[in-house]
Amino acid sequence: MRKWNNPNDKKAAYFAVLKKIMTDEKFSERCLGSDEFARNAFRTIGQIEVPEDAKVVFVPAGDLDKAKRDGNGSVIIEMPPKETREPGDWAMEYVRCTYDVW
Repeated sequence: MRKWNNPNDKKAAYFAVLKKIMTDEKFSERCLGSDEFARNAFRTIGQIEVPEDAKVVFVPAGDLDKAKRDGNGSVIIEMPPKETREPGDWAMEYVRCTYDVW
């Protein structure tokens, strides 16, 4: 079984899952529709141990182009800790993935 914290193992698992996605439309739709299904795909197809607290998330094809065209692409945000102060610029550190910095 491959190890999640090994970059080469993770890359090999990614390529295995990507190959299945590119050849199986139903599988592709299920990966897109369910983060849990996508996680399990990495376990079974990618043969890699996915930590319980790790997420595997797919976004629709063309999402990056949509973001570049009109700014309506996806964003991934880490859940912040409980705070009593109002969110401000300091809270932008929880934006983990976006195509353009806001």
